[in-house]
Amino acid sequence: MKKLLVLLCCSFILFAVQAQKAKEEIPVAAKTAFAAKFPAAQKIKWSVEKPGAYEVEFTLNKVESSALFDETGKIVEIETEISVGELPQAAKAILTKNFAGYKLDEIEKSTDSKGVVSYEMEASKGKVTLELCFDANGKVLSQEPLKKEKD
Repeated sequence: MKKLLVLLCCSFILFAVQAQKAKEEIPVAAKTAFAAKFPAAQKIKWSVEKPGAYEVEFTLNKVESSALFDETGKIVEIETEISVGELPQAAKAILTKNFAGYKLDEIEKSTDSKGVVSYEMEASKGKVTLELCFDANGKVLSQEPLKKEKD
């Protein structure tokens, strides 16, 4: 019983240290650039998307958003939640024609570091869920089956 208790305590301490280390892995340059670009942001949550890429999820003016920064603080991408009505007319036309009956979810406007805008969303119909991406002119950039993450 003592061994189990010691093991549990050690596991908890290790988890707490790893969680603190993950918070410390976000470069100061990224945090500084974020604070300068989005000073009114609320509900801020940082994570490491991959080595050298740091994602921050936040709410700005009651809109869920995220931004991806590199280690120097340069913005790689900004994503903002939008409604179907905010999609370009050409994208809505393609959705009506090619994806009739699909339920749309998690619709986002994405702007990359060069200012190129695209629109990403999940489209579900029955057991099929697709991840769709359109450019600003409504052209389908990608259409891939969505792999659900395990909780």
